[in-house]
Amino acid sequence: MAGVFDINVADLDFTKIRMHAQAAGPGGAASGSREARTKTDLQQCVRRNTLIAFAQQCRTYNVDALHEVSLQLAILLMSKCTDRKHLCAAFVSYVADSLGPIDVDDAATTMADRTDSHALHATSDWVALFGYIEVAQLSERQRCALRENPRVAVFARATRHIFAENADIETFVVPMLCTVLMHIPAASMLERVLLARGPQHRDIEVMCLRGVNAYVDECQHMSNETTIDAISQLVRAIRVRADFRADMAAVIDAAADDGEKAGETAQRQFSLRRHIRDSQGAALLQKHGALQEWLHDMKFSVNISPATQRLLYWMRAQPFRPDSTALHALLDPHMLDKVYAVSLERIDAEAVSTVIRTLRVYQGNVKGLLDFRVQCLSALNAAVLKKLTLPVVLQLYVACWQHPSIREHCWKAILNVSNFAITTGCDRFRREHTYEQLSVLQTLLYCHTERRPGPDAAP
Repeated sequence: MAGVFDINVADLDFTKIRMHAQAAGPGGAASGSREARTKTDLQQCVRRNTLIAFAQQCRTYNVDALHEVSLQLAILLMSKCTDRKHLCAAFVSYVADSLGPIDVDDAATTMADRTDSHALHATSDWVALFGYIEVAQLSERQRCALRENPRVAVFARATRHIFAENADIETFVVPMLCTVLMHIPAASMLERVLLARGPQHRDIEVMCLRGVNAYVDECQHMSNETTIDAISQLVRAIRVRADFRADMAAVIDAAADDGEKAGETAQRQFSLRRHIRDSQGAALLQKHGALQEWLHDMKFSVNISPATQRLLYWMRAQPFRPDSTALHALLDPHMLDKVYAVSLERIDAEAVSTVIRTLRVYQGNVKGLLDFRVQCLSALNAAVLKKLTLPVVLQLYVACWQHPSIREHCWKAILNVSNFAITTGCDRFRREHTYEQLSVLQTLLYCHTERRPGPDAAP
């Protein structure tokens, strides 16, 4: 038996043994499958985090993340151009004919100058976002405008060694556009965008560094007008893939579901203050599950989405009913009659606050919002007040006008800060102003229906 184990280890080919084990054994295939799944899950997680950061950035700028040109506006608002207001105005006027007017706050054009004012601070986030960008079908006039722009011509000459000798002007659109972002290293961004689009030269890092440095050196004498013209031409020459809006909608829906689950978890956790409040407040018109009771009485058809049902419940739970003529211009009269015909005995605070939190953009149609911010939010400390975006201020405005039984719950679902000064300011604001519910409803309808692709929407 000793001869059986007399093996010369030096004569064994371990490489072939491993290859045979991986090919023949079921464990090898399972390991490869696990690695592929892990890589896919990691990529999806990174993409989801990037889209969440983009949605947060859009809320800071008061731009709808699901708008057709939200990504282009984010690039303009975070560009290195010193006159972003003029830059955005030129682009908005360009797309106004096809997409309608777009409002860009003047304060958003200067936010990029502060490093603490934006969520898209990582190069990897912008590399993932530029993966959704492609060059549009350009006309000959657009190509001539790009070739004749001095900055685009300099960039094409400086980076010619990276691309093919016969590369057309469309090849340089996305590479040049990715180098105009504020607080993002241009050479590193160019390198990673090119690597994400396909195999490159072995020394691509050095080539990108040389090209960007040569471009910067040659453009030092050029005016700011050439920068505005170049960025305007580049942004008009790109388009965003259709799957970007679908992915953004999925992320926004998932974030809303996570917030609702977090609220339910908080409700299940024991709180002595909530227990005393619920036990002593006999007249409290609040009961979890009241939404389901109302939906059972309404008997909606299957073609009405849950989001629309919650929106109608929010309308019914409001303390005031807007003018019927104005409402009929927004919603179906028969549906409105049915909604207001069913009585609402108890108010589901969680359902109402969920609808309020869907206000992701402010359209500038609430005249009393500035007075609300001054009278009701001045008691907040400077750090919290600085982080309040216009959509969040609008959400707090709506929470201020809710039924007294759910007002505090709705407020703290948005901003977990409340004190005597804020409560007194809100009381005085409600006495001196009227609830602009119709304007709020218009914004809610926009956030629920306008420019939002459904799960079966065509690309």
